[in-house]
Amino acid sequence: MFLRSVFAAVALAAVAVPAVAHEYKAGTVTLTHPWARATPPGAKVGAAYFLIEASKAGGDKLIAAKADVAGRVELHTHLHEGGVMKMRQVPNVPVAAGRKVTFEPSGYHVMLIDLKQPLKEGDLLPLTLVFEKAGEIKVEATVEPIGAKGPHGFDSQPGAAGKATKKGQHHH
Repeated sequence: MFLRSVFAAVALAAVAVPAVAHEYKAGTVTLTHPWARATPPGAKVGAAYFLIEASKAGGDKLIAAKADVAGRVELHTHLHEGGVMKMRQVPNVPVAAGRKVTFEPSGYHVMLIDLKQPLKEGDLLPLTLVFEKAGEIKVEATVEPIGAKGPHGFDSQPGAAGKATKKGQHHH
């Protein structure tokens, strides 16, 4: 009986911890599923992604990001200009009350410039996201394989407008 109780407690802890680790809250802001792509050896840039949601109680604005692994960290987006996709730095990213903003490949992202070491698949990348009202939110982004389109085997950012599916699954 004792061993069964210990096993149940360990199993519950293993299930509960990852769910909590992928969601971070401060003020009216909830940040979920932070992740980054692994980089090849010698790469000097990387990117991090996540979903930001502001509660109906009030919006906020992401004004900066920090990461010790990079010499410089910037907020970026992709724009279509003359039929060409171009990356541009943005000064901030507003999140309206009751709305979501998705940071994903080919969209908003945190650009990690002058990487001090490669981002290795399976590692956790400490990031600090700075909001105008909520202040600093410290997160740990999971480093996914090179070329990943979403975290944990998903084909996009979970919780975004489209339905994220695991590789090999289909949604209707």
